[in-house]
Amino acid sequence: MRRVAIGLLMLGSALVYAQAPFTIVRPQDGARVREVVQIRFPIRSVPPGGFIGVTIDGKFVEAVAPSALGIDRDRGHYIYRWDTKKLNVPDGEHTIELTLYQSPEGGRARILARSSVRVRVENEIKVPAGGIFLRYNWTPGKTYRYQVRGVVKQVNEIQYSGLVPEETLLRELTFRGELNVIDFRNNLGLISWTPIPPAIEVTPNQVNTITSERMVPVYQEVETTGRVLYQVSRGAESVQQEVYYVWTADLPLLPPRRYKPGDRWGAVIVLSNPLESGDINKIGLKIPVAARLERFEWEQGYKCAKIVYEFTGNIDRPIDLGDLRVEKAKSTIRRVVYFAYDIGQVIRVTTTFQLEGTTRQEQFGGGFGTPGAAPPSFGGRGGLGADEEGEPRTPRGMRGPAMGGLSVPGAPGGGVRSGFGGGAVQTGARNIINRYVSEIDMRLIGIY
Repeated sequence: MRRVAIGLLMLGSALVYAQAPFTIVRPQDGARVREVVQIRFPIRSVPPGGFIGVTIDGKFVEAVAPSALGIDRDRGHYIYRWDTKKLNVPDGEHTIELTLYQSPEGGRARILARSSVRVRVENEIKVPAGGIFLRYNWTPGKTYRYQVRGVVKQVNEIQYSGLVPEETLLRELTFRGELNVIDFRNNLGLISWTPIPPAIEVTPNQVNTITSERMVPVYQEVETTGRVLYQVSRGAESVQQEVYYVWTADLPLLPPRRYKPGDRWGAVIVLSNPLESGDINKIGLKIPVAARLERFEWEQGYKCAKIVYEFTGNIDRPIDLGDLRVEKAKSTIRRVVYFAYDIGQVIRVTTTFQLEGTTRQEQFGGGFGTPGAAPPSFGGRGGLGADEEGEPRTPRGMRGPAMGGLSVPGAPGGGVRSGFGGGAVQTGARNIINRYVSEIDMRLIGIY
């Protein structure tokens, strides 16, 4: 009997030990934080049926189940990620409070514990009054690896109908690519853009894996300001009936001067075809954009200049969307560049490119849009070859209206009917607003 009592006492102690106090372990009170803040607390502090309420500066944000939290098993921590930049949290002091709830079966949730810390958010970087000099650093032997994700979607809206616009995913492409610095002399860098296989392409009908057999690098001669003087790709010299996959980024041009937040200047976005060798000024479509340096801030752990490029208007040259040629479509472009001035390289570029057209339908009914419509691609056109008569051939891959990426041959489906982007079906005359939206995110994931 005595042994049983001792055993029960030891079991009780183990159960008490298993329940850790609920407290925010990181960040500590008074800490300076930036970007994505990891709010950590003990795994053993959350009992079965427990969940977490998150409050920032006295305002409830959300309730989170343990299954939705990050886990660091080595340290025994749950992790809630607070993205201060995505949420546009202003710099300065803020209070983070976590509340531990338990929801018994059939009962109301009750509060078990609370924990809070005061932190200081410091995303913005204070710069000297004279500003900061920006230029590229082309160091031979350096390799910058990027993750690229592009999405193209079609959005159809019946004007003044009150209906929710219908959105169709046309293509999604993800891959990794490398910017390799081969040489630097006479103030010119020799660099190459090389896609890394495989690339994954998702369309409404299938998933494709693109391998290295048709991927080729693009070589560029570029100044420290980012201005490309010449570019060439091995694929441009081929006469095979083949489509090559290439990737280049339209580097932002940086006039050689010091920059301060609020500075504005005129710039261009170049939509070039890297498989047409030669002078970049002769093979590219230049879109004039308004540029501004919004501020200096941290991005992915680097000190960066945040530069925003914007354009709204009609592009004066036709844009080919597979089987459809768009003439003077209303276009909007927004590009955000994070340039790390300490290492002299682009850290992240996000580009949103939108084409908009309107069709008039007298009678229509049943759903709307043509999901088979061809989207803009993510980069330079597919390959150039020759037809049976030896004449130059334009491949089914399309010139990309957005920054960099991997060219995708052909268009899913049979092209566009009813003008620019198809139409909807309903009784009575209505305007159908058709939009093609291309979103590309290129971010640095490693330096070698």
